[in-house]
Formats: sequence, C-alpha cells, structure tokens
Amino acid sequence: MSKNVQVFRNEPGFIKLFILFKEKYRSLGRVGGTVSIRSFTEGEMESIAGFMGLPAYDLLEKGKVALLDFEKALLHTPFADYSLIQLMEGVLEETILTKNEEHEFNREKTRDFFNVLKTTLPEGDWWWSWIESKQPDTRWIWSLYKQNSDQLMEYLRNVYQAFLELPKDNSFERLPLFAQRTTGNPHYFDRDQTAGKLLIHCMYVDQLQNDGGMGMLEQGMPKSSEEVNELFAQYGLMKDDLWSFVTCSGLLAEDENGIHPVWQAASATNTVLNVPIKELLKVNKIRPVHGNKVWVVENSGVCSTIIDEVPSAPIICTHGQFRTASWVVMDLLAGSGYSIHYSGDLDPEGISMAQRLKNRYPNNVTLWRMDKESYEQALSEEDITSRLSKIEIINLPELEEVVNLIKLHKKAAYQEGLVTLLIRDILEN
Repeated sequence: MSKNVQVFRNEPGFIKLFILFKEKYRSLGRVGGTVSIRSFTEGEMESIAGFMGLPAYDLLEKGKVALLDFEKALLHTPFADYSLIQLMEGVLEETILTKNEEHEFNREKTRDFFNVLKTTLPEGDWWWSWIESKQPDTRWIWSLYKQNSDQLMEYLRNVYQAFLELPKDNSFERLPLFAQRTTGNPHYFDRDQTAGKLLIHCMYVDQLQNDGGMGMLEQGMPKSSEEVNELFAQYGLMKDDLWSFVTCSGLLAEDENGIHPVWQAASATNTVLNVPIKELLKVNKIRPVHGNKVWVVENSGVCSTIIDEVPSAPIICTHGQFRTASWVVMDLLAGSGYSIHYSGDLDPEGISMAQRLKNRYPNNVTLWRMDKESYEQALSEEDITSRLSKIEIINLPELEEVVNLIKLHKKAAYQEGLVTLLIRDILEN
C-alpha cells in the first residue's frame, strides 16, 4: 500500500467517513448503500466534497455519501488503482471483512483450534468435544478463547496432561504438591487461577461422562469450597487434610501394625472421634466393633442423641454433605463388605445424598427410615418449593414413593422427628 494514503489521515473527516463505510460494508456484505454525514463539521464536509469533485453545498444538502459514488470518484484521483476496500484497509490499517466473512473465518479458526487439540491429545476428545459443543458451563472458557486463544490452548494442554497424572489406586496427594509435580508451580491449580478452574471443569465433565454426574448434575459446576473439595477427592486430590473430617463412634481402624491404639482406646471408653482425613490415610481397614452394620446419619444433633442412648453403636456422622473423609471411611467399610445403613433428611438435598451413596455402594447401602411412613411422621412446615428441581433426576426405585410425596406436599421432613425410631432400630439390631 502506497504511503500516499497518509493524505487521508491528514485531511479532516476521512477517518470518520471510512469507519462509517467499513460498518456499512460489513453489514451489507458488499460495497453499497449510503452513510449519513450530518454530524460532520463544515470543514470535514468541504474536504470530502473536494475529493469527490462536488460542490460542498451539494454534499451538505444531501447529508449522506454513497459508497459506490465514492468508489467511482477514486477513478479521477491518483488512487484510481485502488478499490474502496483496499483504500480503507490502507488508511485504517486493518483487514476489513464482511460479517459473513468474519463469521466463516472465526468458524475455521475454531475448527483449527479443536483439531489441534484432538490431534495432539486425542485421548482428551471427550473434553474437547464438550467445550466445542458450547455447553452452558463452557461460556467462561469461550470468553478466554476470545481474549487469547493461544494462551487458552496452552492452559488446556497443561491441565489435561496433569489430569492424566492424577493419583491412582485410591491414593491421595495434596493439591500444591500435585501442581508442583506436574507443572513445576505449586500454585498453578489454585482455585482462583485459570488452570485451577479448568482442572475443576475437566473433572466435572469427566464425572458427567462416566456416571451421569449424580450429585453434581443437579447443581452444575461445583461452586462452594465443600463441593470443590469433594470433587477433588474423587480424583485423589486434597486441598486440606485437616479441615475434612468425619465423626465416628463404635469403630475400629487398623494400620500395618494391626489395630490402631487411638481407635482401640476410643472404642474401649465409648469415646467419639472427629477424625481428619490426614489420620484416615494412615489406616487401611475400618470395621464396626460389634456386628457387621454401620449406621450413618448426616445430622450431628441426631448422631449425638443416638450415642447418648446407644454408646457402643457403630455410627458415623457426615455433618451434612459428604466430605472427603466420609468417602474414605465408607470406601474402607464397603470394601470389606460391611453393611451401611444411611438415614438423611427427607428433603431434596438429603434425597440426592441418598442416591449418590446408593449409586456408589449399590451392594452395601440400605436406606434407613427414608420411606413414606417416615416422611409423614417427620413432616415439617418448611416450604421447599424453590428446591424441588433438585429431585427431578432421582431415579432410585426405593425413593420413588417418598419423592412423589415431597413433590406433592412441597415440604421437608427432618431426622430430628425420627430420632426415637432411629434409636429403636439400632437397639433392635
């Protein structure tokens, strides 16, 4: 492009005019139409009129300029060899595409982006295809793509390669150490970092692909620290091995040296233990002191009341949603064939937890006081209409009747209303 186009940058009004021309061209997809110049100053109009060989008053009266007229005027100037588009690109110093051309260009660019991922890391096609399909949970990833696609490519590659190196064989690794091992940066997967968010998304999509994402699907991407910690736990990562704990009573644990002395002392004195995952990872077996059944409740007040009445009962309290520590204990119990009797609140959250537990240990879990009669006895006045959508995906036959009752009454039933029956059940067993 000749340096002569500099004259258009020095003449008043031409930059403004070409910007209007550009938008008209992009919109129409061709050189055509007119643009209004009524907002132009008198000096700007005179400059444009002079270039086009028109009296200034004529242009002023029209108040607009046709793109084809301007292009024809070029034939009578030193710029006769330029098309209007070539001239605008030279003056504005940019490539000008119609909106259709831009759309097609972006589509090809996007295809190339995902083709590179699928070619270099084909085993991650399940994740690349999920992102490419623009699922609702990928909007923020597409924002990153628009900001800097090359940087996003680097993040995706690093995250997926680290994903392939997650701990195996039910072992656990602290998140900073995992990040250091796989990337050389202990903070690479911090939750407030792009790579950390992408790792969470990768795990989340993997859960959806492998088991339908029960327990996550109804709430979408993990948001709270508790949800993120639980997701990490599914892949052997720990953010905090002291905060995640489970309350136990009436259980014994073993390590490589036999029965663990702390658990043995607690059992002998009917002492309740709050055991963090840091300590759970030191044992390889957990069993009830008596029998082959373990009673699991989510409510700490209910658990404490049961222990008051049945001090030796093998019981676990999860304190609401299952934390990593809860899963570790129940994995060990289920792995040894013990029976897990679970009782939770009869509300959308409690029902979802019951389904997740049953899905994870189908041969070990028995739902305990989570039936129609229990719901009717413990029915509260709390309206849960806004939370009912969480039980739309429940598909466990054992829960069907109570789910229908919850939908009908739109009210929750809580464990506190069943504590007497829970105690009786344990005593009878």
